[in-house]
Amino acid sequence: MYSVFALNKSDRALVEELLSDDVIGRQTIIQKDGDSLGYENKLILVVEGADAAVTAADKILSGKVEKLSAEKGNAVYNRIKEDEKNADSGMGFLFG
Repeated sequence: MYSVFALNKSDRALVEELLSDDVIGRQTIIQKDGDSLGYENKLILVVEGADAAVTAADKILSGKVEKLSAEKGNAVYNRIKEDEKNADSGMGFLFG
Protein backbone atom coordinates (compact mmCIF):
# COMPACT_ATOMS: atom_id res chain seq x y z
CA MET A 1 0.00 0.00 0.00
CA TYR A 2 1.16 3.54 -0.63
CA SER A 3 0.01 7.16 -0.58
CA VAL A 4 1.38 10.06 -2.59
CA PHE A 5 1.39 13.64 -1.31
CA ALA A 6 2.35 17.04 -2.73
CA LEU A 7 3.53 19.51 -0.15
CA ASN A 8 5.09 22.93 -0.19
CA LYS A 9 8.85 22.78 0.05
CA SER A 10 8.60 24.91 3.18
CA ASP A 11 6.69 22.07 4.88
CA ARG A 12 9.71 19.71 5.05
CA ALA A 13 9.29 19.55 8.82
CA LEU A 14 6.30 17.27 8.21
CA VAL A 15 8.62 14.78 6.53
CA GLU A 16 10.82 14.79 9.63
CA GLU A 17 7.72 14.19 11.74
CA LEU A 18 6.94 11.07 9.69
CA LEU A 19 10.52 9.84 9.78
CA SER A 20 10.66 10.21 13.56
CA ASP A 21 7.56 8.06 14.07
CA ASP A 22 8.54 4.54 15.20
CA VAL A 23 6.24 2.75 12.76
CA ILE A 24 6.05 5.14 9.81
CA GLY A 25 9.80 5.80 9.88
CA ARG A 26 10.45 2.12 9.10
CA GLN A 27 8.46 2.23 5.88
CA THR A 28 9.70 3.29 2.46
CA ILE A 29 9.53 7.06 2.27
CA ILE A 30 10.50 8.64 -1.04
CA GLN A 31 11.00 12.37 -1.48
CA LYS A 32 11.23 13.88 -4.97
CA ASP A 33 11.37 17.40 -6.29
CA GLY A 34 7.92 18.01 -7.72
CA ASP A 35 9.25 20.22 -10.54
CA SER A 36 10.43 17.11 -12.42
CA LEU A 37 7.02 15.46 -11.98
CA GLY A 38 4.76 18.33 -13.04
CA TYR A 39 4.21 19.80 -9.56
CA GLU A 40 6.09 23.07 -9.56
CA ASN A 41 7.40 24.37 -6.24
CA LYS A 42 6.24 21.20 -4.49
CA LEU A 43 7.89 18.27 -2.81
CA ILE A 44 6.41 14.89 -3.73
CA LEU A 45 6.30 12.43 -0.87
CA VAL A 46 5.51 8.73 -1.24
CA VAL A 47 4.87 6.64 1.86
CA GLU A 48 4.88 2.94 0.99
CA GLY A 49 4.59 -0.02 3.32
CA ALA A 50 2.26 -1.69 5.79
CA ASP A 51 -1.38 -0.64 5.61
CA ALA A 52 -1.44 0.56 9.23
CA ALA A 53 1.66 2.72 8.75
CA VAL A 54 0.41 4.32 5.54
CA THR A 55 -2.95 4.99 7.20
CA ALA A 56 -1.15 6.61 10.13
CA ALA A 57 0.85 8.80 7.74
CA ASP A 58 -2.41 9.79 6.01
CA LYS A 59 -3.83 10.88 9.38
CA ILE A 60 -0.75 12.91 10.32
CA LEU A 61 -0.70 14.73 6.97
CA SER A 62 -4.47 15.11 6.60
CA GLY A 63 -5.47 18.75 6.22
CA LYS A 64 -1.83 19.86 6.10
CA VAL A 65 -0.81 18.77 2.59
CA GLU A 66 -2.44 17.66 -0.64
CA LYS A 67 -2.95 13.92 -0.96
CA LEU A 68 -2.99 13.09 -4.65
CA SER A 69 -6.02 11.30 -6.05
CA ALA A 70 -5.63 7.62 -6.87
CA GLU A 71 -5.21 8.40 -10.57
CA LYS A 72 -2.63 11.16 -10.09
CA GLY A 73 -0.89 9.26 -7.30
CA ASN A 74 -0.56 6.13 -9.44
CA ALA A 75 0.88 8.15 -12.33
CA VAL A 76 3.47 9.80 -10.07
CA TYR A 77 4.29 6.54 -8.28
CA ASN A 78 4.76 4.66 -11.57
CA ARG A 79 7.01 7.41 -12.93
CA ILE A 80 9.19 7.36 -9.81
CA LYS A 81 9.47 3.55 -9.95
CA GLU A 82 10.31 3.69 -13.66
CA ASP A 83 13.04 6.26 -12.96
CA GLU A 84 14.45 4.02 -10.22
CA LYS A 85 14.38 1.01 -12.54
CA ASN A 86 16.19 2.96 -15.26
CA ALA A 87 18.80 4.16 -12.77
CA ASP A 88 19.35 0.61 -11.52
CA SER A 89 19.77 -0.77 -15.04
CA GLY A 90 22.20 2.04 -15.85
CA MET A 91 24.34 1.15 -12.85
CA GLY A 92 24.30 -2.50 -13.90
CA PHE A 93 25.50 -1.46 -17.32
CA LEU A 94 28.35 0.52 -15.80
CA PHE A 95 29.46 -2.10 -13.29
CA GLY A 96 28.16 -5.16 -15.18
